[in-house]
Amino acid sequence: MNRIHFLFFIAGISILVACTKPNKTIKLSSQISKKEMQSVTEFLGNDLLEGRAPGTRGGKLTEIYLKSLCKILALEPGQNNTYLQPFDMKGFTSSNIQARTDKGKLHFPDDIVGTFTVEETSVSLKAELVFMGFGIQSDLMHWDDYKETDVKGKILICRVNDPGLYNPEIFEGDTLTYFGRWIYKIEEAVRHGAKGILLLHTDETAGYDWNVVKNSWSGEDLFIQSDLQNNLIFRGWVKESSLSRLLESYGLNLSDMYKSSLSKEFKPIATGVEIEISGNNTFRNVSNNNVIAHIPGQSKERIVLSAHIDHLGMDSSIEGDGIYNGAIDNGTAVAAMMITAKILKAYQENLYYSITILACNAEESGLLGSKYFVQNTNRSNIIANINFESTPVWDQSKSIMGIGARFSDLEEIIKDLAQQNGIDYSRFSLANQGLFYRSDQFSFARYNIPAVWISAGEEEVTGQTNYTQFWSTDYHTVRDEYSEDWKLDGMKQTIDYALMLIEYLNSNQKQPKWKNNLTFPVSK
Repeated sequence: MNRIHFLFFIAGISILVACTKPNKTIKLSSQISKKEMQSVTEFLGNDLLEGRAPGTRGGKLTEIYLKSLCKILALEPGQNNTYLQPFDMKGFTSSNIQARTDKGKLHFPDDIVGTFTVEETSVSLKAELVFMGFGIQSDLMHWDDYKETDVKGKILICRVNDPGLYNPEIFEGDTLTYFGRWIYKIEEAVRHGAKGILLLHTDETAGYDWNVVKNSWSGEDLFIQSDLQNNLIFRGWVKESSLSRLLESYGLNLSDMYKSSLSKEFKPIATGVEIEISGNNTFRNVSNNNVIAHIPGQSKERIVLSAHIDHLGMDSSIEGDGIYNGAIDNGTAVAAMMITAKILKAYQENLYYSITILACNAEESGLLGSKYFVQNTNRSNIIANINFESTPVWDQSKSIMGIGARFSDLEEIIKDLAQQNGIDYSRFSLANQGLFYRSDQFSFARYNIPAVWISAGEEEVTGQTNYTQFWSTDYHTVRDEYSEDWKLDGMKQTIDYALMLIEYLNSNQKQPKWKNNLTFPVSK
């Protein structure tokens, strides 16, 4: 038996243990052995999966593995009598990018990174730079940076984050809204017919350093076809200090532009600077799958559990270990979801709501797998989404978190569950990074489905804050690797509260409702 078959065997067998039936589904983590939690996480974080990038050998093996786990757990196929939901993407990898004006250059990857989304091997885009402030046009937030300015064919410079970071009286203060997310800036640039966009990076406004941007944007970028039907040829990031020096050579002061962008009266600033962004480009068609399973309940209305199975793949330019294993992001979350599904299957006869299990792909490329699922499923019978993301692996926490729960009455439910069990309810300290909008629950929220990312909290009973530290040191780096030393009590706790929440919804047959505090647009 070769190594990869052996790993499949061990990971599959270990999830079968501890299947005895108590009367209730809550507080079942005592039946979950550490080895059971380790098995899925260890396999998904193994070097042999090569970082689980969609469309790669490791990505395909991951799909096969999740499909096998669904069969082992006797979960029903969730997609037209199969476990796989195929969706096609287009992959672009841009390299040797340069941004050149008659007075200077920006170089890849120290000054600029990004992606050309045209099927050409050598690309050159020349247009005027227009500073767009925060690049926000939203009736919801009473803010318009565009002011009916025609930016068709231009290259836009946009600040990331939103004005609330500098004025606590507007938006949501230093809690990042969807309108502060880089993906929103791109969506708005597309709507206005721009040809390119440069997102201005600072550690403060992005919430992470330039190395995270380089790691995330220097490899292949994936798109579903509907996202490519526009005029935007280049989307990328530029380092603030590098762009500032370039603009200074034209007598333009970026700091002064920043000041003007803090006012509602701001209007786009045409710099008069023509820039040529050029580089090499490779492209390919990428076929991959979401893995979907189903546990029928008494009702056809359903709760969707989700966790993404992909990560960043490999980087051959890194000396030594260039594999982005993604053991925590998102191996631990997939393990938590599958163990939750195993327990729910064991108590299927007690379920009022049906359960759909969504192991989605291409989250790291912009929530593409969950977006595709939500766009192509019967949304009318989904009452809620419970998402698992980068589940903590350390000691038990003093609290439970429901990221995004505040937008619906899911927060009151989770708070009550925490109080009943003698722990606190907490909100994520990294709210200024907009993590609710960066994980798969947001694909559901955008389509008017109450959604939450559930997780053990940041402060452990020992006083340690390993989870907070992970996001600042190991997130989206090659250091996110599996460790035998993880206690995994935080994972047990996360599973417990996911089960409690599901049991509450089933027992009360109560459909969660939105509140009137949404900071993002929703569609029907």
